[in-house]
Amino acid sequence: MIKKDIGFVLKRFNFGETSTIATLYLHNFGKIRGIFKGFYRQKKEFSTSLDIFSLNEFIFYPKESEIWLVSQADLIAEFSYLKDSLEKAAVAGFFFKLLDKTMQLWDKNRYIFNLVFHCMRLIEKDYTKAFYLFLIKFLTLAGIKPELNHCIICQKLIKGPRFFSTRRGGLLCFECCKNYKDYKSISKETSKAFNYIQNNSIAVASRLQLSSHCQKEIAEIIEKFLAYHFDLGNLFQRSLLFPHPLASKFVSSL
Repeated sequence: MIKKDIGFVLKRFNFGETSTIATLYLHNFGKIRGIFKGFYRQKKEFSTSLDIFSLNEFIFYPKESEIWLVSQADLIAEFSYLKDSLEKAAVAGFFFKLLDKTMQLWDKNRYIFNLVFHCMRLIEKDYTKAFYLFLIKFLTLAGIKPELNHCIICQKLIKGPRFFSTRRGGLLCFECCKNYKDYKSISKETSKAFNYIQNNSIAVASRLQLSSHCQKEIAEIIEKFLAYHFDLGNLFQRSLLFPHPLASKFVSSL
């Protein structure tokens, strides 16, 4: 049965001389792979260049095979500001690579789709903030959010020093951390910022101002979390967090 949905282009590659295969992340269907037959013949059914990052409306035929036929695609938004900023393009590239690496085919999650949509717009205004908000909310929506309010071992509300354990997925209180070694001290500001972003919408959380120290601690927590829980430590590039010439190295790998 024919279906229509909106979605982002995560990646694409040529198939034969006239067609292309693209990985898409759709609002109602999640991640799919679609073949666009005759795409390079400039068919009127494809009124889009199908660029990476672009948001399009697709008409397609779901089936049991891994690759679905896409018969029509129309451009909705291409986020042209990404072409003018290496750092912004690198942050968007990180979002899309993380989605492609972690999301399973046909596993729909409208909350994550909406997160991507809002953060893609936020990148234009503040790409650093968009980066942190996306990653914290993504971990939350993926069901493995760090516990940064209570001790992960004894469940007591932490009021004093805070010690974060990547392996255990949250904070340790002063007493419990005596029995473990894999922890790192973090500030109260960082744990409060994490909780605030986890528990509020993107629109509300985007008003939060993060100090450079808080940003650094959040980056360290997220990097270790991606490495431990997703085996994606090599995907995390610190050059994305602040303007830096090394960002070009990441963009060139997209």
